[in-house]
Amino acid sequence: MAESSWKPKRVSGGATDSTTPAFKVELSIECAETKKALEAIVSENGVFQLKDHKDTTSPSLLILELQENAEETFSVIRDLVKMARGTEIFLTAAKLDSAVLLEAMRAGAKEFLAQPIQKKEVEDAFARFQERAIATPIQDGTTPKEGKVLAFFGGKGGVGTTCLAVNAAAALMELPDKPKVVLVDVNQHGGDLPLYLDLQPSHSFRDIAADLSRVDQAFLFRILTKYESGLQILASGYDDLSTGRLSPDCVESTLRILQGNFDYIVLDCGHVLDLTTKKALELASWIMVASTLMVPVVHRTKRILDLLRGSGFPQQKIRLIMNRFVSGEKDVLVETEEILKQKAYWLVPNDYPSVSHSVNSGKPLLETAPKTAVGKSYADLARSFDESSNKSDSKSSVLGWLSPFKSKKPQAAT
Repeated sequence: MAESSWKPKRVSGGATDSTTPAFKVELSIECAETKKALEAIVSENGVFQLKDHKDTTSPSLLILELQENAEETFSVIRDLVKMARGTEIFLTAAKLDSAVLLEAMRAGAKEFLAQPIQKKEVEDAFARFQERAIATPIQDGTTPKEGKVLAFFGGKGGVGTTCLAVNAAAALMELPDKPKVVLVDVNQHGGDLPLYLDLQPSHSFRDIAADLSRVDQAFLFRILTKYESGLQILASGYDDLSTGRLSPDCVESTLRILQGNFDYIVLDCGHVLDLTTKKALELASWIMVASTLMVPVVHRTKRILDLLRGSGFPQQKIRLIMNRFVSGEKDVLVETEEILKQKAYWLVPNDYPSVSHSVNSGKPLLETAPKTAVGKSYADLARSFDESSNKSDSKSSVLGWLSPFKSKKPQAAT
C-alpha cells in the first residue's frame, strides 16, 4: 500500500507549534486485532493521544465497535451524542450494510471504519475530524463545566431518602433549561431505587465493579437504564444479601465520568456511612441529610451530622432536609434545629396518600400529584439547585407550600 500523505495538524488554542496532543481518543472495542491496529495508528502522530483508562474526563473522539445487537449500539450513540460534551463518535464493524450504515449516521456517528482496519482510511477520517474540530473550537479555551453531585443521605433508615432522591432528580428534569440528569443508587444495603420508577434494570454497578479497567464513556452509557422522561438510572445491584461490596475506587471513577456528561448527578446514598458512601459524599457538591422530627431519628441524625463535621466535611456543603413535615410542628422544628446545630434547608410536607400512590405506581410525584403541596415542594427544591433560576421569582421557600410559614426564606444555594 502506498504511504499516506496525511500529516497531523496541530491545534491547541491557536498555537500551531504546540507539541501537546490536542485530542484524546477512547477505544471501546472488543476485537483485539482491531484495537491493536487503531492503537498503533493513534500512537504514530502527535495530535491524537490514547486516553488512559484512569482518565475520567470525556474524550475528544470515541471509536465504538458495533455490537451484535445493532439497535443497542445505536441507542448508546444517540445517548452519547445528546449527553457527552465535545465528544465525536466513529463506528467500526466487520460488516455493515447500507441500511445499518444509514441508521448509524442518523444516530450521530460521524465516520465508519471498516474491519480489518486500513491505515489510510483511519488517517483520512482523522483528518476530517480535525477539520470539523478547527471549524468549531471550544470558546475561549474553556473546558466543559462539571456536573453537580447532589448526595441524599439518610439520618436514619426509613426517613424516605430514596423517595427524596428520586423525586428531586425527576424535578430537575423539568427545569426550563432541560438539564441532563442521572440518578445513581450508591446504597449497598437496600438497592431498591428502580422500583420507585417501575424499572427492572438489566445492568447495574455490579457490571462496573466486575472489571474497573473496562469503565469508559461508552461502557457506562450501555449500563444506564433510561426512564420515560429521559432521566438516566444507574442501579446499585447490591443489597444486604449480596456477596461482595462496591469499592470506593469504583464509585469515584464512575461519578467522575458522569460529571463530564451530566448537569446533575443525584445520589441515593442510603443511611450507612461506610468507606464507599464516604467517598461518594466527598465528591458531592452538596450533602442532603434527610431526617424527620421523630425523636429516634433526630438522635441518630445528630450523630451523623457530628460525624460528617468531625470528618472534615465543610459546613456549607451539608444541608438538612426535614421530610414528612407537618405545619403544626413549628416549635418542634425550632427546638430540633438547636439540637442539631443545623438550620433546615428544606421542609418536605407530609402527604402519605400522595407519596404512597406515587411509589406504588412507579412514577414521580410531579407526574402523579404535581399540584399537591408535596409535589410543588419538589419542584421548588429543584429550582433551588439551579443557579440560572431567578430566585426572586421562585416560590422556593424552605417552607414552600406550608401556608402558616410562607414568609420564611431558604438558605441561599451556594
